[in-house]
Amino acid sequence: MSAVPASAPRARRIHLPLRALLRMPAWVVNGLTVASGLMLVQGSILLMAGAHAAQAAIATGVCASLADVVTTTDRVARRVLAAVIASTVCATLFLAVRPCEAIVIPTVVLIVFAAMLLQAWGPKAGTVSFATTMSLVFAMSVPASQGLTFDSAAWGLVGAIGYWIWAVLTAHLLQPTWRRLALASVVQDMAGLLRALAARTRDPADLQVQEQVVRQEAKLAEQMQAARDLIFANTDGPAAHLQTCVLLRLTDLRDLAIAGKIDTALVRHGAASLQERLIFADVLQHMALAMDGVAQHVRTARLQPLDATVERQIGRLLDALEARARDGRDDARRVVAEILRSQFAHVRAIQAMHTAIEQPRLPCRRSDLRRYIAPDAWRWAAIWTQLRPDSPTFRYAVRTALAAGSAYAICRLLPWTAHPQWVLLSVTVVMQGSLAQTLVRRNARVWGTLSGCVVVALLAWSSSTLFLTLCFLVAAGVAHAYLGVRYSVTAAAAAVMAVLQAHLVAHGTDFSILERVADSVIGALVGWAASYALPSWERRRLSNDLRQAHEAIRAYASEILKLDEASPGLPRFTRQRAYDAIRAIGATQSRTLAEPASVRLPAAELTLWLAAAYDLMSHLSNARLSLTLHGRAPGPAPLGNALAQVVCELDHALRPSTLERSSVLEPAARSALGSVPDLLPRLQDALKDAANVGMASCKLRSMLARRANGGLPRDPEAG
Repeated sequence: MSAVPASAPRARRIHLPLRALLRMPAWVVNGLTVASGLMLVQGSILLMAGAHAAQAAIATGVCASLADVVTTTDRVARRVLAAVIASTVCATLFLAVRPCEAIVIPTVVLIVFAAMLLQAWGPKAGTVSFATTMSLVFAMSVPASQGLTFDSAAWGLVGAIGYWIWAVLTAHLLQPTWRRLALASVVQDMAGLLRALAARTRDPADLQVQEQVVRQEAKLAEQMQAARDLIFANTDGPAAHLQTCVLLRLTDLRDLAIAGKIDTALVRHGAASLQERLIFADVLQHMALAMDGVAQHVRTARLQPLDATVERQIGRLLDALEARARDGRDDARRVVAEILRSQFAHVRAIQAMHTAIEQPRLPCRRSDLRRYIAPDAWRWAAIWTQLRPDSPTFRYAVRTALAAGSAYAICRLLPWTAHPQWVLLSVTVVMQGSLAQTLVRRNARVWGTLSGCVVVALLAWSSSTLFLTLCFLVAAGVAHAYLGVRYSVTAAAAAVMAVLQAHLVAHGTDFSILERVADSVIGALVGWAASYALPSWERRRLSNDLRQAHEAIRAYASEILKLDEASPGLPRFTRQRAYDAIRAIGATQSRTLAEPASVRLPAAELTLWLAAAYDLMSHLSNARLSLTLHGRAPGPAPLGNALAQVVCELDHALRPSTLERSSVLEPAARSALGSVPDLLPRLQDALKDAANVGMASCKLRSMLARRANGGLPRDPEAG
């Protein structure tokens, strides 16, 4: 009798760690694997060759681990290998030339320049660039009396290669976990977007709520791309098929939510009552609850079925909204109800996929999915093309290298500074591609370093080398895990790493906590000041971003406004490209707010362009929905000809022009488009928005031209 009660709690205790592991986000699991790999590398070499060899190995192992991120196995292998090569070459070069005082500072400048120039390979090379900088810092921490020896270089290479093997092995074993957690994150962020849209509907005048919607959209887009890279690259087994179908459904749901903005705005700012806004918000809130259940199922493999009362409540809310639409007061209510029903159908379909016995049907060819995967090429041509004075990457590399070299040289001349490499590290991590990112890093770096030094002050009470080594490895895992989540935590953990590493390498010297704080503040200030040298203001890239956005919108319009789809996956791909291009300009608008008023982009004109572009995409997506509901079978020739005329008119309207243009469709085209419910008014609105996009683009280009000639006054919204 007593065996059952005793075993049940024991079983629960056994499953508690597993449940906790299943609920961990991917970045936490990644940090744990990195710390475990570093412990394995250092512990193995410590047992084989002693403490000196282990210390040399762990420095290169930490640099290699910086590129061990959540992605596919082949990408992990390439990135960690690139980090191993770059960091090994960097550390070896510095230690080799350090005895020659005359060329040490030029060598530091050259190494930092090369490290920053690696970012020409794109965001994927950011960790490789940072690994190169960290290897330089670790090499500077080696006492001058030790220098470069064959043993230290060999054990450093062993440590780096050992971690590369660990990274590839764990990446291969954790691929199912990465895919599951990536999909769960997308579902959870989709629920967050629905909640943000619901909050905006309740209080459309709240600017903070509107900013939250923009931030949530950007976060969801980033998570979706990470999930595509993991899931679409996998073709093995029914789990891969299911995850692919769910992610495609989530993409459609996201686009429907974004497409519903303009029609929602008509309800919000038209004759809609407070009760109607609350109905719309409640529908979105209930769908967010349903997505929470899906996210929990994906994360823990325990399905939380949609509550029948919740489903009935959503149905009643939609019926109430459609009843008000039938009053004839506002056609937008009917459109909103239609979009909401389509969104809810996607939510139910996503849930049904996890309970169905048969595999869901893939809505496109497997080969089409390759377009969604971000490229991972490492071509030298990408670097050579950036070696020009007008390149933002080249200018960033030059100013960072000069700032780091100057800071290092000045600190070497100051008698009270024993660790100039700490200033160099602060300079390189604070300086970013834009001033806005630099300001964020500056504040996070200073506060994080202060917090880390408080932790080191507590650790200073311990005299155990083993304990301090374990703390160093734990700090490495924490710094790695929080790098893309909260940089202040990464800065705090990096401060712990830097002080402990200098203490362990120098065999028990003092911790120099106050000096570490001072160096971080000096480095942050130098990096901030140097950001104004050879700057890459946002206005330099705006013209190119506008051109790419117009091309992407044209491609999307020409792809969806046709009756026959040669490739079912192409409309999804062109839609993603268009939204990505628009979001890039939205990010430019956010970054330019931190720039000086004399070079800041005009906020009002950028806002007009973004509003018109999002409205245009909304109407195009709604037009595609009308064609989908109508059926895309090869229809009558007049309808196909009418759609072709609309594409031509859209292309003409998107051209930058100072004239207010109104596209007029021929009567035959209007009649053909009118045969599809709701298609004609949506396309007419799309043509108006396209003209607004063209006019806003023309204003922005003319302002940029006048500003380049010194003829544009300050932005009136600059304050």
